[in-house]
Amino acid sequence: MYRAKLQAQLKSLSTVNPTTQCWEWQGQIANSGRGRTMIQGESGTTRTVSAEDASYIAFFGEIPANMLVQQTCGNRLCINPEHLTLMPLP
Repeated sequence: MYRAKLQAQLKSLSTVNPTTQCWEWQGQIANSGRGRTMIQGESGTTRTVSAEDASYIAFFGEIPANMLVQQTCGNRLCINPEHLTLMPLP
């Protein structure tokens, strides 16, 4: 239930680029040029995360420790789960 609600929220805050199929974030943008949003965890706590992290959590589940979410398309505003991959922290 929680993840389905988050998926719908993220889809409503993005626009699909017909050329790249990127879901381009239309919400708040951090100084880094990446999208950011607040999410509520299953325990009820609220936290601010990057839009790509929120998308990964919504479509795949929690992000493992010592891993980060990265866009394979190179678009900092993309939240398409098909364009997201996990990378080890440097």
